[in-house]
Amino acid sequence: MQLGGGERDERLDLSDQSPLELGGEMFVFEDGFPPFISSAGAFMPEQIVFNIGLFFGGVIMIILAFETFHRTKPEGAKQKICNVISLIAGIIIGFSMVQIVGHPFNTSIVMHIFWAMCIFWGAQVWIATLTIARGEIDVGVSWRGWPIHQIRWAMFGIAVFSFQAMTALVATGHLVESAMFEWTLTFSAEGMLLTLIPAFTPSA
Repeated sequence: MQLGGGERDERLDLSDQSPLELGGEMFVFEDGFPPFISSAGAFMPEQIVFNIGLFFGGVIMIILAFETFHRTKPEGAKQKICNVISLIAGIIIGFSMVQIVGHPFNTSIVMHIFWAMCIFWGAQVWIATLTIARGEIDVGVSWRGWPIHQIRWAMFGIAVFSFQAMTALVATGHLVESAMFEWTLTFSAEGMLLTLIPAFTPSA
C-alpha cells in the first residue's frame, strides 16, 4: 500500500515542527516519505492497518510482559532483577506502541520519534534482560538443534547493531538504508517473541 504513489512520493517539509535547536533541514524529505515503518501511519488506507496493528499489538505486548514475568521464576538475584526489568521494558514498549498511534509521522513528528525511541530502546533492554532472566530456566530448550539461549543473544546482537546503524545512517542523511535497519531491529524483537513458543510449551 505504501507503493501507491501520490502524496507519499511528493516533497515533504516538516521543518515547522522542528525544535529550534535542531534546525529544520533534517525534517525535510525531498523524495517523499522514506520507507520507515512509521510512514504507513500517515495516509489512508495503510493508516488503518498501521493504527489497528500498533494499538492492539501494544496491548498484547503489555499482557505478554505480565504473562512472561509470572511464568519466569528465576532463583538467582541477578535473574530476578532482570525479570522485573524485562516486565517494565515490556510495559514501556506496549504503552509506547499505543501512544505512537496518536502521533502520526507527518503531523506530530517530534512526539512520534520520542515514542519510537521508547520502543527501540525498550526492545533492546527487554531482549537482554529476559534472556538473562530465563537463561537457567530454558537451558534445555532448543530449536532445530540450536540452544534457545544462543538464539536470543543473537537476536539481541542484531537489535543493537540495527539500532546503532539506523541512528548513524539517519545522522548522515541515508534514510533508505536507515529504514532497512529499522526493519531488522523490528524483526529481531519479533524473533525474540518467537523464542518464547518452545520455552512455554508443556514440555519446557
